[in-house]
Amino acid sequence: MARKKFAMLNVSLLNTKSFRDLKSCSDRNVYFTAHLSSQADYSGLFRYPLSLFASEAGIEDARLRVSLERLTSAELMEYEPDSELLRIGGWFRSVNCPDNLSRVQSLVQWYLSGELPQADICRRSIAEFVLGCLARAQRFKAGSQHGPKIVDELRSFLATAGVTFRNLRPFLEDEFRAHGASLAREFEDVMLGLVEAEAKVQRAADRLQMQDASRLEPGWEQGEATLPPQKNKVESNEKRKNEEGREAAHSDHDQGFRGSNGNPRPLAETLNSPIVRAIRSSA
Repeated sequence: MARKKFAMLNVSLLNTKSFRDLKSCSDRNVYFTAHLSSQADYSGLFRYPLSLFASEAGIEDARLRVSLERLTSAELMEYEPDSELLRIGGWFRSVNCPDNLSRVQSLVQWYLSGELPQADICRRSIAEFVLGCLARAQRFKAGSQHGPKIVDELRSFLATAGVTFRNLRPFLEDEFRAHGASLAREFEDVMLGLVEAEAKVQRAADRLQMQDASRLEPGWEQGEATLPPQKNKVESNEKRKNEEGREAAHSDHDQGFRGSNGNPRPLAETLNSPIVRAIRSSA
């Protein structure tokens, strides 16, 4: 996103409760420094390392952190330490909101560029962007095509952003409840894009679940000690071989008791007994 060479502020800011409740000049200094920062861009969401922030504000890091906490509580600013992202609250409810399709498209491309992390600070920025642009689109004269084109662009945007930034719905709905009372029809229209995105996400999840299920071998049952068919087959083969071996042994043993004609043959002990020998000698 291109850096800004100028800053714009609504003069009505001085009359807002959130700003007037800032009793510390340090807090106001931090707020204005963010607008005038060398890192500021047209989205109100930009990377701003605390060391650079403190240097440009002319205060110590510790005082900067305290001011950021108070500004966050007042919903005038939000800072994400992990990504070092700063979001100026209400950016798209001010004169900084894009007022034509070309600027809307530029911001859409930036949100979808892959440069932003999938963090809540980005989801809040997107929600404010969508509602702010819808409010700005209402200002076009009746019959103008500029407003409907912006609505169409936002619907297409959510159809993609809803896949990239999962769980966008609660952030959009929160922003709508807070600032979208007059935008019900337009909001319902663009949310069709989010519905499409959510359907894509669900289909992808279903496909993964089906793929995981197909990887399980037939015979396995979830939560039961069912053996896979290959193991059952091996054990069955071994059992059959053992039974065949026992049958063969019995057959060989039986064969020893039978003559060539199949009739029973006397045992060697019987043939060598005294009685048999006496019969043989008298014959």
